[in-house]
Amino acid sequence: TIYPNPTRGIFSLTYTSNNNEDISVEVIDAFGKRIFNDNRPEFSGEYNKQIDLSNYPKGIYIVQIYTGTSYLSKRLVVQ
Repeated sequence: TIYPNPTRGIFSLTYTSNNNEDISVEVIDAFGKRIFNDNRPEFSGEYNKQIDLSNYPKGIYIVQIYTGTSYLSKRLVVQ
């Protein structure tokens, strides 16, 4: 879950994993540059993170979550 979306810069990301697995969370800008990265080896439970993009330009960003078995991508709008 990503909220609020659209955002003015600060948003919360929540991800729940029932399995013990490696996860990687990334935020990518419109040019493909990684501006945030968080790796959690052997993670299980609820991942909660507040991310601040208020110092970055307004636009569309991609939030990506990689696990050992899946990949999730969400679009985030910064106003």
